[in-house]
Amino acid sequence: MEVPEHRVLLGVDVVGSARNEGYHLNTVRGAVDGMVRDALAVAGIGRLDVVEWEPTGDGALLTLPSKRLGAVLDAAHHLDGLAVEHNRHRKPDIRLRLAVEIGPVGAQPGLYAPKIALCRLLEASAFKELVRRCAGMNTALIVSDGVWRAVFGGDYTRHVRRAEFSPLAVRDKEFAETAWVRVPGFALRSPQPSPAVAEPTVVEPAAFEPAGRVVNVVNGSVSGVQAGVVHGGVHMGGPTG
Repeated sequence: MEVPEHRVLLGVDVVGSARNEGYHLNTVRGAVDGMVRDALAVAGIGRLDVVEWEPTGDGALLTLPSKRLGAVLDAAHHLDGLAVEHNRHRKPDIRLRLAVEIGPVGAQPGLYAPKIALCRLLEASAFKELVRRCAGMNTALIVSDGVWRAVFGGDYTRHVRRAEFSPLAVRDKEFAETAWVRVPGFALRSPQPSPAVAEPTVVEPAAFEPAGRVVNVVNGSVSGVQAGVVHGGVHMGGPTG
């Protein structure tokens, strides 16, 4: 019996969809499908490249050729930009959990091991907790260790970089793996482990914080300060006569 061809799997799920009012469901589903199609197109992935598109409620599970792995990760990057644009101008907000896996998937629709692994990644409690802690995120991407090693074993992406990912231990039922996560706009508090390290330091969801945020703590009386926490008097006016 022949081993099926390796395929790339992209899972898309809407964060907090159960909290949306019923009349929003069709709107959200249509918006997500459109965003995914647009992101794929910008990444250079045509409709004929999609081997299978399985609706999953308000999300989707896409099967694509393995050679498109780098482009799929770039599509995740474009999805974040589209989500930002949507949330700036439309309601309800759409925030997405994304997962990418690779492995042998048969030509006929069915339940294959890589699809099961993808669902485990997407539904992992550690990943959901990470998303919950990253308040205001638009998309969060999780990929398997196999995907991370394959795509960053060469120059296969245009927009997504190795340094943007951090290792995260995921456990879901019998599934256990060190996966890799990317949340645009958020970064680790501690430096990224060196790619040369054989065993990466696995982070906890609480280790992420907004990237580029400046917090000043001021004690005493000062003039004309921007601060996150202030103890003492603050005088914003200029000198008086």
